[in-house]
Amino acid sequence: MKDQIRQHIKARLDATDVSLYPFPHLLVENFWPDDVYKNFHAHDPLIENNNLARPWLKKHNSNNPHYQIRKQIDLYKLMEYPSSEHIDFWRTIHDVLFEDNWYLDQIHQKNQTYFATLYGPMCKENTWYNHVVQEWFVQKHDVGYFIGPHTDRLDRVFTNIWTFAKDDDHHELGTSLYVPQDGDISHGGRHFGFEGFTKVKQMPFAPNCLFVFFKSRFAFHAVDKINKVDETKRYGMQIQVYEKPMREITKDVNDYKTLLDD
Repeated sequence: MKDQIRQHIKARLDATDVSLYPFPHLLVENFWPDDVYKNFHAHDPLIENNNLARPWLKKHNSNNPHYQIRKQIDLYKLMEYPSSEHIDFWRTIHDVLFEDNWYLDQIHQKNQTYFATLYGPMCKENTWYNHVVQEWFVQKHDVGYFIGPHTDRLDRVFTNIWTFAKDDDHHELGTSLYVPQDGDISHGGRHFGFEGFTKVKQMPFAPNCLFVFFKSRFAFHAVDKINKVDETKRYGMQIQVYEKPMREITKDVNDYKTLLDD
């Protein structure tokens, strides 16, 4: 089953080009096979294991109470539970994405220039995987949630957001892409207000989609304030890929060019 799912995913990724404006990103439609996608709802862990859900606020900024409206579950914790139909589904998803660094390699292949810039010869040697860590979670949001334009922490490498909508009627709940009106605005983990930014693109909150974007000083994205939520409460899954602390990398531009030419 794992190989069949991977074949489907690879075909969908191969059919999708990287968009460059306003920063490099991918929008992959029909990411999962249909029979797999329906099980994300049948085995929704935020219903099955509400005792594991925590407000995002506890991990982030307590001065922003609207962040409490975001609930999420660390999916790695589910892997510790005894086998069941529910847990086994999520173990399958884990194996598809994480075993042999398969998914990391697929995204690397989609934007080799970006990874070569970060990791130099380690890309050629397939050792760059050893220098990242991955968060994996599902999340939901309720009416009143929003998060202003930001580019993510400086140690973020790239972000993957799967949307698990049940219909195509709530595209406005997707992630919005922004450009700052001041080109010298700071970047990093700070969340800005919406003033001073121009919304230029909307990723849809739609069934079975994946939005991938690559960290840069221009990667401003946001969730516009939710005034009416869909029945899933903006249900989705994320993998956030970070640098490990104290990473040492080669930063010779000529090395990058040689690597890419190979």
